[in-house]
Amino acid sequence: MTASFTIAQVERFKREAKRLHRDTHISHSQALDQIASANGYSNWSLLAKNSDAHGTPKAKSARPPFRFIRTPELMRLALLKVPEPRGWGHPTRTDYAQQQVEDLSSAFTSPQNAVEFAIDYVTCLLTVPRFKLYSAAPAYWEMRSWLPYSCHSVEDGTHILVNRSYKPVGQVSKEWANYAEFPNLHAHFANDLRRNFTAQGSSDGYLFNDGCPPWHSRVDATAYLDRLRVLNQVLNNYN
Repeated sequence: MTASFTIAQVERFKREAKRLHRDTHISHSQALDQIASANGYSNWSLLAKNSDAHGTPKAKSARPPFRFIRTPELMRLALLKVPEPRGWGHPTRTDYAQQQVEDLSSAFTSPQNAVEFAIDYVTCLLTVPRFKLYSAAPAYWEMRSWLPYSCHSVEDGTHILVNRSYKPVGQVSKEWANYAEFPNLHAHFANDLRRNFTAQGSSDGYLFNDGCPPWHSRVDATAYLDRLRVLNQVLNNYN
């Protein structure tokens, strides 16, 4: 009988696959399949689907939604540039800021949870009096990783929330991702409803574009927050 793994175990397997991919130069998907095989499954997709992280709808609903909890003061600090790394071999200041960001792609219990998290994040962001983001600030990379950029259509009537790098929302890594392995971020509603929360001048389903990202200005963040609320209403009505 194959085992069912916890979220923490699945995250550890993902880290092991990344190391295997890096050390052996096999593809990331091959590394995931090898890790799955070593743990009793023929491929990674089966392991993920039978784990607590990507289990049945009943199992997922039993987990409480993942909440954004941060004070305005902590948000202010997240907007500051990280210290300049010192010494030979250290990452750049921007890379160091990016490394501070946690991967949340498996933490969200549903697309609604991911959108409500984003609403709370931007609401907290807008409490900070001095609104300015730098690429060397952790908040900049949090927003690029944790906030929905698009409700991307994977098939007729099924969509996945992706971040600015077109990865499942919450994912930090830029490596290839199989959208099928993130059913916790899949939403089901008619394609034409994506227009309701699309940013002006963008293709259907895009909540912002390069001219109005939420990290650009307070005005853009406020408008993005309004679109998030519309998306949340769509999700609550149809999922």
